[in-house]
Parts: sequence; C-alpha cells; structure tokens
Amino acid sequence: MTQYQIDSVEKHSGTTEHDIVHMSVAEKISNLDRAELHVHMNGAIPVSTIQDIFVDELTELPPGFIFERDMLRCTPCQSLASYLTPWQVLRLFPKKRENLDRLSLAVVKNLALNNVRLVELRSSVLYLATLQNCSPAQALERLLESSRAASYQFGMRIGLILTVTRGDYSSVALSTLLKAYQDLGEPDDVVGIDLAGDEEIAYPTELPSLFRKAKDRFGLGITIHAGETGRVDNVRSAVELFGADRIGHGTAASKAPHLLDFLAKQDICIEVCPISNRLTGAVSADEAHPLLEFKRHQVPFVICSDNPAIHQKGLVDDHASAMSEGLSASDIYEQFYVAKRYSFIEGLD
Repeated sequence: MTQYQIDSVEKHSGTTEHDIVHMSVAEKISNLDRAELHVHMNGAIPVSTIQDIFVDELTELPPGFIFERDMLRCTPCQSLASYLTPWQVLRLFPKKRENLDRLSLAVVKNLALNNVRLVELRSSVLYLATLQNCSPAQALERLLESSRAASYQFGMRIGLILTVTRGDYSSVALSTLLKAYQDLGEPDDVVGIDLAGDEEIAYPTELPSLFRKAKDRFGLGITIHAGETGRVDNVRSAVELFGADRIGHGTAASKAPHLLDFLAKQDICIEVCPISNRLTGAVSADEAHPLLEFKRHQVPFVICSDNPAIHQKGLVDDHASAMSEGLSASDIYEQFYVAKRYSFIEGLD
C-alpha cells in the first residue's frame, strides 16, 4: 500500500500501519466510513422484518407469489421486469404507523452495520398514504419522522429523495409529492427527486420541465435512472431535458465515448450499483463492468447498493464487488469523500 492509502485507512478507522500489513483487502475496506447515495428504502428492508410485519398486518401475498422464490434476487434475472418482481409485495405494507417506525429502524440499522454514516434514502411515499389512509403530506411527515428517529439512534445523516415511476401518471405523482413537500414547509431533509422504473415505458411530455422547475424553485437535487436498460440516449436526455445532477446506473453510457466525455465535462456523477447491475442484466456476465471506462474518461462515480436486502448484501459487498471489477483499494478509500461531494445533503464537512 502507498503511504496515502495507509493514511486514509488510519484516518477513517484508527487502524495502525502495523495492523494494515496483516489485514486482507476485505478487512481493510470493511472498516471504512461509507456514504450511500442510491438505495431504495423498500429494497433495503430486511426480509425478516417484512415477514414480521406481514404477520402483524395479516398481509396476503398476490396470487402465484412465492415468498422464498420471488422476494430475493441473488442470481442474474432475465430482465429488469423479472428483477422487480419483489415490488409486487414491497408496496403492500406498512399499514400501521408503528410498523413504519419498525422498518425504518431496521433499514438504518443494516446501513449502520455497513459503516454507512451518510445516506440518501429513496421512497415513492404516495403508496404509503393509501396504505395508512392519510394525505400525502401526512405520509411524508410520518416517513420523515421515522427516518429522523432512526438516524438519531445510529448517528447517521439522512436525506430523503422523492421517487416517481415512469408512466402516464408520473407528472401527477410528482406534482402531488411536491405539494406535500410544500405543505410541510419544505423540510430540509427532503433533498432530491428521482425518476425510476422501466426505461421502455413512456412518460408525459411535461415531466422533464416539472423536474427542472422543482430544481430551480426548491433547490432539490435531481437524479434520474437512465442507461440501465441499454438506452444510451436516455442518459443524455436525463441531463439535457431533466437537469439531472446525477445518473442512476448509467451503464449504457460506456458504449458511447463521446457521452462519457460529455458527462465528465458536465461533472455529472454516476451512481454505480455493481451487484445490482449484474443481477438486472444491465451488465451481462460476459462483459466487463463499465466502471473502468468511467474512470478512464474521468466521469465521477459513487458505488451504491440499490436494493441491498433483496440481494442479501450490503454496501461493503458492493465495494468489494467494485474491486473485483477492477477498482483499486485507493478508489474505494476515496468513495466517502466523492459521495460527500456529490451528495444532495447540505452542510457536510
């Protein structure tokens, strides 16, 4: 290891140079402080917590859904739609306020076990209003209160990113979420907005302008799931039409060197999810992960976990996976600082 790497490890973990010499790579990176900028709250709920809540709320599974088979995603799927099967049940709970607190605590606890000190959690929120028979503003307020309590218990900085899904009603959903945000007095811990879902699904023509207006009016960061399913043009559109500050996944960009140069020039950060990318098929088994192309073209990127609970993994595993894809230990040590630079949360040191 270089002296820079030794100093970095010592700064993060208190580990001495003598200890470092006798540590494996996995041990070295397991001790680092981490930041998580792309994680979906529903995809981060431990399976045991989901099962407990199902029992408590007497939740029935959809016809044909087999929990043991369909909830976890640990081997590559045939399509993104197949990968997203767990969401058939991930939006059936929590109906009770106390179970929202319960799952928030479980999510943050698992993040803390991965040494995460800073996280931006993504949630669609609106389904929660339906489940708990309350207004969107009340649902958002409850989610904020639950995440604040959990973050306080584990000493973690948390920001919330409001997610809408591609489709005919995405503009209505975004407008509803922003109205709830305003009704609550524009809370500081709502830090961004996100567009997710299958990129093959069309969205209303006015949606990009709604994102840009929200950015200009409220100062919210914008992150767009783009280039995950092979559509290179979606990445450029995310920046030029939606005003994206960050790109979720963006794997298809590696197929267009001119696009990588554009992202580097615009200082657009890519949220890379190595384990998820292999499981969804965004990066096939017979091709290299585009991480090294991002690095070669000086495109900023952060390593993230996406849906760690349904992968049965954590951010530590994604960092290890990124190293197996070609990143150096030095790259991993720098991740905490890169994430803080591109985080939407204000006031970070």
